[in-house]
Amino acid sequence: MDKKNSHWSELIADEIAEKASPPFVVASGITTSGPLHPGTLCEFLFADAIAKELKKKGETKFIFNADLLDAFDSIPEPFKKYEKELTPHLGKPLAFTPDPQGCHRSFGEHFLAEAVDAMHRFGAHPEILPANELYASGAYDEYAREYAERKDEVKEMVRVSSLRDTMPDTWHPIMPICEKCGKVATTRVLNYSNGEYEYACDVATEYTKGCGYRGRAKISDHKYKLLFRLDWPARQDFLNVTTEGGSVDHHTKGGTIATVYAIHRQFFKKPGPVVFYKFGFLKYKGKKYSKSKGIGHTVTELMQLLPLPVLEYALLRPDLQEDKELVLDEQTLLTLVLDFEYAASMDPEKELERADRKKSVAYSLTGGKGWEAPLQDILVTYALYKDWKEVGKRLKDPKGVAYISPYVEQWLARKWIPDKYVFELKGAPHEHGKLVKEFASSLSEEMDEQGIQNSVYELAKKNNVPPPELFKSIYLALISKPQGPKLARFVKILGVKKVKELLWTR
Repeated sequence: MDKKNSHWSELIADEIAEKASPPFVVASGITTSGPLHPGTLCEFLFADAIAKELKKKGETKFIFNADLLDAFDSIPEPFKKYEKELTPHLGKPLAFTPDPQGCHRSFGEHFLAEAVDAMHRFGAHPEILPANELYASGAYDEYAREYAERKDEVKEMVRVSSLRDTMPDTWHPIMPICEKCGKVATTRVLNYSNGEYEYACDVATEYTKGCGYRGRAKISDHKYKLLFRLDWPARQDFLNVTTEGGSVDHHTKGGTIATVYAIHRQFFKKPGPVVFYKFGFLKYKGKKYSKSKGIGHTVTELMQLLPLPVLEYALLRPDLQEDKELVLDEQTLLTLVLDFEYAASMDPEKELERADRKKSVAYSLTGGKGWEAPLQDILVTYALYKDWKEVGKRLKDPKGVAYISPYVEQWLARKWIPDKYVFELKGAPHEHGKLVKEFASSLSEEMDEQGIQNSVYELAKKNNVPPPELFKSIYLALISKPQGPKLARFVKILGVKKVKELLWTR
């Protein structure tokens, strides 16, 4: 197959299979410091898509790292009511910060559970690897020793790869967790020797300050964390990661990934991941999604407004490296869902145009369409009968209509459904009354949709009336609006007999 017709997940899987052999390990991860962000969806959906394609080529494992040892550095807006309880824990690892709601063992695990639930709802089931458990198991110990014993060498690699002129004198690969106050953001290593280090908890940050304690610890105590630029390559190495992704900012010159590759190649003397793919930002009307600035939809909002497979399709459809506009409103909503339906109608194994095949593959990576009747038919039928059970019965898709109806109700409430699908079955004054009745007389149960449409054009032409004028009169006679859903389909849904009755009385 021509690579130009391949979906990005196929291209990455093909590149990996050319350069490596199974078992393949696809990795991703986040810091669970607050409520789920739409960008987090990209972190696991992109990796899951690649894992699905790689499974066609051999044994594949999808792993997801949760950095619960990252410092708790700010209180998310929904938790401001717990500010008094949480403020003393600022600077501690998320795994050792209590959950003020008491439903999880820690603050970090509270939001990890939220992320895992979202993954499962999207059909992604990676192996979850909490960082605190990896450190506690000793998985990082060998790397911490090597980094610490070759500190100056590693420091220079970080400086050069991050395009810095200088590095702080206090720089050290190890971030101790203070034995007294439990903070990790306020400590610094004073000296290191043979697996042991002395540290001070005296650093002041923008959000907290150290307790002043000086202590000693061993790497084997597992009371430390590595700097992020060193943690990442170490984890990839001991987990044998084949591929992992990073957003555009990580891939910039001097970005984190430059350091990750430098450590793999210069320090470990290994190539590192076979493919380190790059993905674009999630944007809302041209601006990067930002929870703190209130830019974009929340995850909760997105999951309430769109069937999950449609949301997944919206993220998987564009090329991976391009920024993705995710805006739901009256201009975009119906277009997106109808495009999803269109993608569902195609077979990616058959000969398709380039754009269509990419859409078809993107659809195949989702959970699939949960309704059978076309959405436009559902909208028209609901406008006619205002009863979802009746809609399901008439369209012979009761389960599908029940699935999509809660979303449709929200779209209607927000006025996101085009006006032509929102109407009452009542007439209004119009021109061409004689022709409208003639059109009604021409209808028969045996006519197909093309025949119905053609009959309007033929009637208009025969009477020297512009077709749009005749269509307008028919719509006004039926729904009091100058336009509506495609007339032929509307007639079929309402029924020829009923349409004839209405038009003859109007």
